[in-house]
Parts: sequence; structure tokens; C-alpha cells
Amino acid sequence: MSIVNAYDESKEIVKPELFTKGMRRLPETAIVCFKQELIDYVKSNSEFEEYSDMLVVGDKITFYKANIGEKEVIIYRTIMGAPTTIAMMEEIHSRGVNKFIFFGSCGQLTNNLKKGALIIPTEAYRDEGTSYHYMPVSDFIEVPTAKKLAEIFEKNKINYQFTRTWTTDALYRETAEKAIDRAKLGCDVVDMECSAIMAMAKFRNLEAYQFLYTEDSLTEDEWDVKTLADDKTYFLKKCLEIALKIAKEI
Repeated sequence: MSIVNAYDESKEIVKPELFTKGMRRLPETAIVCFKQELIDYVKSNSEFEEYSDMLVVGDKITFYKANIGEKEVIIYRTIMGAPTTIAMMEEIHSRGVNKFIFFGSCGQLTNNLKKGALIIPTEAYRDEGTSYHYMPVSDFIEVPTAKKLAEIFEKNKINYQFTRTWTTDALYRETAEKAIDRAKLGCDVVDMECSAIMAMAKFRNLEAYQFLYTEDSLTEDEWDVKTLADDKTYFLKKCLEIALKIAKEI
């Protein structure tokens, strides 16, 4: 059976609650980042308190809690790539989280975007394997929360751009031909998790919000590292501020 025909609706054998039984329940809303630099900042910020943790492939992931008015939210760092990100979502959902806010970097495929532009994906091209276990085959998956996210950005006077994204789980096989082809399909950026996040959220009936920021570029024959070479902490703090505003609105 081909990977694109991997979806079926029978019950899974290994359930996340088998691993999370007895663990501390988590608040309904989670903010998810990909950078340790941001977690280091959160760790030293008195507005956040250490709340709980989990083990992921031998790595201890710590949850930090913040209060937004009467609402509690947690923030944690996920592991890059669709399979681990989704496995973590499954376990965290089994502990009570029903709303996920993701933000992370993406690569530019076209020259339509400025350095450090904030992106709201509207659809994701499914070039990874995880999503095919959560929904039937299709080239793209819609991001159903994109409109709501745009409304929150506009309310808070935050500039953004809509675009499709190409989600791949093969970081070192982002070839020139693929980049050109995905750009022709309307993907201005490439990421490694979006299509799987949205497929899992749809299957589990969760709310998943995601915004991206452009960091490196694949528009030329040679990789342009762009802001990957810069100090990211200031920009990451700004993204966290945006994520907290989103959490307040959802």
C-alpha cells in the first residue's frame, strides 16, 4: 500500500494516554515554538513559571505557564519535523490541551517577501508522510484558522502576508527543481510541519493556529542563510508577544 493511501479510520493500537496517564493536566491553550533561545528567555522571565515536563526521544521538554487575565496558557519547545511535533501534540492533547498556537521560521521560495516577514499560511502542500495517516490523500490541506488569525493580527495592527507553504520532512532534499515547482503552485515559503499540524488538528477536532517568519532563502542556486546568522532573541520575543495576544483572543 502506498503512503498516500495510508489513511484509515480504524482505531489506533498505541494511544497517547497510555504514556500520559497520571501526568499533571495542562491548560487548554498551548504556545509552541521551535527555538531554545526563546525557552531560555522564558525560563528567566518572572511572568512565566515552570509547570510540568515530558520526555521526548530522551530529551526533557519543560512546560512554562503564564496567566493572561484569568486564562492560563503554557509554552513549550517542540522538536523540528512533522513526526515528532505531531507525536508531542498527541500526548499534550491527551493531557488537556485543545488549542495550539505555533510559530517558527520558514524559508523563502520567491522574492515576494521581505526579510523577517510574518506569514499566515492559508494552505500547505503535503510533502511529508505524517499527514497521510490523519486524512485522505490531497495535494494541499487548507488552514481553517487562517482567517481568524488574520483578524487578530489586524486588530492588533500587526503586518502579515497570506501565502501557501510547502511542507517537507526532507530538509536536505529541498532541491532546486522542487523549489521552483512549489513556487509555481503558489508557495512562497517552505516549512517542515504545517500540513501535518493541520491534518492532526482536523482529525482530532482541535484548533491549531500557525504563523511563520521568513528566515533563510532558497531563491538562488546557493542557500542564503539570512537571519539564521543573526541574534534571534529580540525577534523571537516579538513573536511570543504576538502569540500571547492570539491566546487571549481564542
